[in-house]
This record gives sequence, structure tokens and C-alpha cells, in this order.
Amino acid sequence: MKRENLNHIINDFFDGITPKKYSNYIRYWLMKDIQVEEKDEAMLQIWNNLHEEDMNVQDALQRFQANRNEYENKIRQRNKRKKILRWAAILILPIISAVLPWLYAEKFFEQKQLVEFYVPEGKIDSLILSDGTKVILNSNSNILYPSSFNAHSGNRDVYLLGEAYFSVAKDTKHPFIVHSGKLNIQVLGTEFSVKAYPNEEQITTTLVKGSVKLYDKSHNEMMSPNEQIVYNRANGQLSKQSVLASECNYWMLHNLSFNNQPLGKILQAIEKQYKVKFDIGRSVETNQRFTMNFTNRETIDDVMKVITKLKNNLEYYKDGQTIKLIQSRKEDTH
Repeated sequence: MKRENLNHIINDFFDGITPKKYSNYIRYWLMKDIQVEEKDEAMLQIWNNLHEEDMNVQDALQRFQANRNEYENKIRQRNKRKKILRWAAILILPIISAVLPWLYAEKFFEQKQLVEFYVPEGKIDSLILSDGTKVILNSNSNILYPSSFNAHSGNRDVYLLGEAYFSVAKDTKHPFIVHSGKLNIQVLGTEFSVKAYPNEEQITTTLVKGSVKLYDKSHNEMMSPNEQIVYNRANGQLSKQSVLASECNYWMLHNLSFNNQPLGKILQAIEKQYKVKFDIGRSVETNQRFTMNFTNRETIDDVMKVITKLKNNLEYYKDGQTIKLIQSRKEDTH
């Protein structure tokens, strides 16, 4: 594979613009110990192309390499959910692109170690960071964070792919920043949630209490409690709306709540929750909006019966973990 093509594939995946049907294949390939040299060259090329005039790459590489033995000695101690980062040029973690700017700024060397915490499909898990911040992660989510925050580095930086709820320990001298793609969410002490799956076009931030600032190269937006901001990865646009924040985080109880959401988004959430795959017929209109709630006690059949009752003439058929949806031609009798 040509290096240029490899660079495009990796960048698109980390920016969340890879077509959904290819995302799982790319994620699997990145995490496997195959084609290491090609991925090595691609990562190094990305490194060298970013802000060359503002950093001494060779010096950074040498300093990074000096810590390599320390990381490799400890890597055997990792459990199923935690992985210690090693040599940057061959990093194959799903959120490496978001981490690279941190490495360039040389904050990585002050932090010494980064830890990846991954929650598999169909699970919810939690952790407490070294500063006391509590994080609850939804299914199929990754968070990358330092084993301990450095008191002299200024910020408390973490990197997220997926969905998480943060209860941030207050520290006015060290802002807490969640990085997800090109969007940054900065707080001092507050509670909020972020949904930023790489195969979805939007990043959604919902504030429960306190205040947060969202920013990228073009925006600098403040949020108040019970506000939600949706960031479009494709065009970089932000939209703000008022919500009941408590209802936006039902997923922490394994519940599902949808308020005027399009059917397509509802089906995506159901796929994650129930580990199913929808085969949607061409005649099914997925832009129609619905409001509905499901508890963790309801089965997939309970959920589908509600959806097919709300949407006229929609029928479903189960084949193992695949659910086929079709729009019948029956006349509406309501």
C-alpha cells in the first residue's frame, strides 16, 4: 500500500469521517501486530508533517526513545483494559492521532506514561483518574489519560473516542480538557457528558452542572447547565440547544432515552445496547423523528414492538443477531 494512501486512511479514521462499513476493519487492522513497518512509516510521516517549524522532531524522538525501555518493562503488567503506550512511531491505538499534538508539545515526557482504558461492546465501566475525576464510559469507548497528572504541565489532558460522563475534580490552576478529534472541551470542575464515536459524524456535549468551554480553530463557545452542543465533524459547525441533561445520560443505567430523534439515530443506539445489526430496507424512512424511552429490563423484542407500532407499516424479522426492517405496503388503518 502506498504511504500516501495509508496516511489518508489513518487520518480519515481518526477524524471520524471513515465510512461506517469500513471503520471496524480499519480499527482491527490498526490494533493487530501486522504491517508494522508500513504503519511505522505512516505515523512517522504524520509526525514530521505537523508544525515542523515549531518543534525539533529529532530531539523529541530521541527523548521519547529514551523512555522506551521503561514502558516495555511495564507493559507485561497491563490487564485486559489497560495498555501502556510505547514507541510513538508504531503506536496502533485507536486514538493516536488525537495524542500526537500532545507529544509534539513535549508534555508527554512530563507525564511519562499514558494509559488506555477500553470498554467493550455491550458493557459500561468506570474509573477514577489521579486527580479524583470520575469517568463513566459507555459501550465500545476508549479514553487515553496520564497515569498521573503533572503539576507543572498546566492542563489535565485526556483523549476520548466514544461516549463518557465526567465528574471533574475542581482545580482552578489546572483546567481539565477532553480532546476528541478537532474539538476540545475545557472545564475547571463540573459534570458533563461527551459522545464522540469515530464512525459518527457528530460530537455531542451535554452539560449537567458547572460550565464548560468548547473550542477548535474556528469556535470558542461557553455552555451553561442543561445545554447541549452538537459539533459536526464534516463542516466544523456548532449548534446549541436546551435539554434536560439528566435524560441525556440514561445510558449509564443501561437505559435508552430519545427525544425527537430520527429513527436512524435510534437504531444506531439500539445496535450498541443490544449487540444487534440492522439490515434496513430501501423503502424505510430513517429521518422520521420519535420520542421514546426504554429501561434495561426490556428485551430487543420489546423495543422493536414499540418502534414498529409507532412507525406505520414497519415490520421486522430476526435472524440471529441481525434484524431486517422493511416497510410494508399495507394501507394505514389509523
